[in-house]
Amino acid sequence: MEGRPTTFWGKLTRDARGAVSQWHPLLAHCADVGATIEALLAIPLWRARLSRLADLDCLDPSRCVRLCVLGSLHDLGKFTTCFQAKGRPDLGLTEGGHVLPAVAALAACDKRVQSCLEPLCDFGDAAFGLLVTALAHHGEPVSIDSAAGSHQESPWQPHGGLDPIEGLRALVAACRRWFPAAFEPGSPMPPSAGLEHAFAGLVMLADWIASDPSFFPFAADGEDRMAFARRQAPLVLSRMGIDLPLPGRGDHDARDPFSRVCGFPAIAAQRAMLGVPTSPAGSVTIFESETGSGKTEAALAHFVRLFERGDVDGLYFALPTRTAATQIHRRVCESVNRAFRDPPAVVLAVPGYIQVDDAVAKRLPGFEVLWPDAGRLRYRGWAAEAPKRYLAGAIVVGTIDQVLLSSLLVRHAHLRATALLRHLLVVDEVHASDTYMTRLLEDVLARHQAAGGHALLLSATLGAETRHRLLQRGSGVKGAPSLETALSTPYPLVAHRGFADEASQLSAVGHEGKPREVALSIAPDLEAPQRVVRQAFAAALAGAKVLVIRNTVADCLATQGALEELAGADAQVLFRCEGVIAPHHGRFSRDDRQILDEALERQFGKERGEGGRVIVATQTVQQSLDIDADLLFTDLCPIDVLLQRVGRLHRHARSRPCGFECPRAVVVVPAERGLEVLLRDDGTARNHHGLGSVYHDVRMLEAAWRLLEQEALWCIPEMNRSLVERGVHSKVLGEIVRKLGGRFEAHERYLLGEWLGQRRLAQLNLIDRTKPYSETCFPSRVDERIQTRLGEGDRRVQFPTPFLGPFGRRVGELSIRAAWARGVPDDAEAMDLESAEGRTFFRWGERRFVYDRLGLRPDGDAAGPAAGANDDAI
Repeated sequence: MEGRPTTFWGKLTRDARGAVSQWHPLLAHCADVGATIEALLAIPLWRARLSRLADLDCLDPSRCVRLCVLGSLHDLGKFTTCFQAKGRPDLGLTEGGHVLPAVAALAACDKRVQSCLEPLCDFGDAAFGLLVTALAHHGEPVSIDSAAGSHQESPWQPHGGLDPIEGLRALVAACRRWFPAAFEPGSPMPPSAGLEHAFAGLVMLADWIASDPSFFPFAADGEDRMAFARRQAPLVLSRMGIDLPLPGRGDHDARDPFSRVCGFPAIAAQRAMLGVPTSPAGSVTIFESETGSGKTEAALAHFVRLFERGDVDGLYFALPTRTAATQIHRRVCESVNRAFRDPPAVVLAVPGYIQVDDAVAKRLPGFEVLWPDAGRLRYRGWAAEAPKRYLAGAIVVGTIDQVLLSSLLVRHAHLRATALLRHLLVVDEVHASDTYMTRLLEDVLARHQAAGGHALLLSATLGAETRHRLLQRGSGVKGAPSLETALSTPYPLVAHRGFADEASQLSAVGHEGKPREVALSIAPDLEAPQRVVRQAFAAALAGAKVLVIRNTVADCLATQGALEELAGADAQVLFRCEGVIAPHHGRFSRDDRQILDEALERQFGKERGEGGRVIVATQTVQQSLDIDADLLFTDLCPIDVLLQRVGRLHRHARSRPCGFECPRAVVVVPAERGLEVLLRDDGTARNHHGLGSVYHDVRMLEAAWRLLEQEALWCIPEMNRSLVERGVHSKVLGEIVRKLGGRFEAHERYLLGEWLGQRRLAQLNLIDRTKPYSETCFPSRVDERIQTRLGEGDRRVQFPTPFLGPFGRRVGELSIRAAWARGVPDDAEAMDLESAEGRTFFRWGERRFVYDRLGLRPDGDAAGPAAGANDDAI
């Protein structure tokens, strides 16, 4: 509709002066949402997932259509005159919202509102909670109890020709016309907290889709809106990839799932994944295999198999870091293009990116997004445009955080959770999760499997106790395998548990290919990187590809400085990006990290050229990147992390430089053997080059050091199980404490308290889905940035005019570490920008920063000195 609203409006747009230029009738918007919910519930898997959560065999047609009615009523609070005043200044009223007034009217048993809703009485007593759930569709619940004292009669009184009660009566009458079967005798809505929570996410998603004017244009005068909405909603869901019919999922060439995603034959471990039982009742599978053994391809083949059968309607591939996600996204795109004649969209779910497939969109002022092919990608890329709707994509590759947020007390958690239910959830590098994240993941898996969903967890170095917790749905350490049992468990391994299974099924997987024997030595040079640099540099001059991994960015930069000082005229063997010498860590801009990764894979990857090269890096290179080094120098770290780093050696069959025919790793340790010097009397650990801080469990560091002293030659993967369990199992760690006593005993008590505290914190932050959504309240202030590990408190600084970065790319945004952002106002902007010859200085808040080929750091650390106790690993 053009011009100013003439009746109740639901959506509107304003011109440059702020005046209303177009408006969408409220009844029309409610029709759009109702039709979208109807289309979502028409998808068999969505309906099946909600049925399981409602403890029903099936949501029958009468219940489905009643959910459509309840969803259509989601905006009934917009009939209030306080809300209508937002688009009608002529009413002369104070403006107000629409969610709280609606819930408050129900909580206060307003007789006028109740009389309008009397036709819903036949829906059953549980319909009341579902209606409150639909009303609270703006990302978080509004409980009946919290709203009870907020009711005011005035917004529901007639004013300026608008009668809210008559408007509500008209909406209920429209619902009768749109969904007549809902008001006929039928099954009552079941009293189910699980259904309420899932329905909350369904309404949020439907409302978001139906509120997009590019999908549902504003209504024209006299239009039969429901007829239009019923045609449009299935079309939108199809184009977005939410509804992908089964016939289009098969393969015209009758290839098996693995052949569809890969261009090479499956090895034994990958073939084992194709034999995993499938059931509509849901399952959790864990696939353990060595680094570089093709777990990613096995996961994609497992997805194709389930997708083809209709057991899942999509995929979320969760990675531990943003860098890993961007790397895997490219590989997933390639596999999806091979597997399907009409490939589903592949969304990159990493904040700061707006990408689907290989297409990147541009953020415009306001909430607008510009796609290179707007006609097609506006639908295909819709889920990529906002982090809260990432999981609505068809195939999504992102960080584990996006999944964990579906369980936390944060806005739009229910949207994420409901959208996730239809996906195969793949969690890569699951061993990398800390205590807090593991507890959250347990909750996600329990909810996902209870709804009939499927999950696949991938790891090269998973301990038996962690595997037990993840498979047994939050049973903790009770019944966890003993050390003897853990050591006897085969490797590689596929572990599987269906929803109804009392015990897990463990399947040994034969290893194909030649085992690798890696020679390990110890160098007491942690405090003297110059000695490491001399050896690494000499090996590079001899033709080797040398990888140096430091535990902290500060040590990475210090080592890089020492290397450059030593190289002099022979600097051609130093790693370069776009011709510029640089280290590799996480404190670069998004675009610069991408070209650094690409340069690293060109120089150290499968297709690497001849000649020696040395790179200094942090943890950013130990997973996801396809690096093939001849020699590794690595700081001491826990054994599971060390195995990840050793996996960067000799990944591909090729000729090696003379003297480097066998993989060799040098583990750099402190000059003093006793790690108890890292411990204080109270059991806390002090930071020493990342020991005690990045890796705060000194017991695990001690266990790793002992294994290095006992085993100078590692046979991979034959020894993987033994190494991991002897490095992380609680019995081994307990024996270390008993033997060393003293501060280690205090350290063990401190770690136990921290473990319990982190699990308790996670529990406090979890949504209680045993309590109905309509009775749930979120804390008044919850900051998503502090809920998960990645990017805790990090801030993004945008530059109005992008500057030229060190590698020739324009830099428009940088991420500032939480430790550097403390005390900086939320509205702080980058000021005093000075840029020349690849180095840029700027002021943000009270601090001055520099960004160049060494990355981002506070001005004063430009030469790369240690940054102090708060320095981190990436």
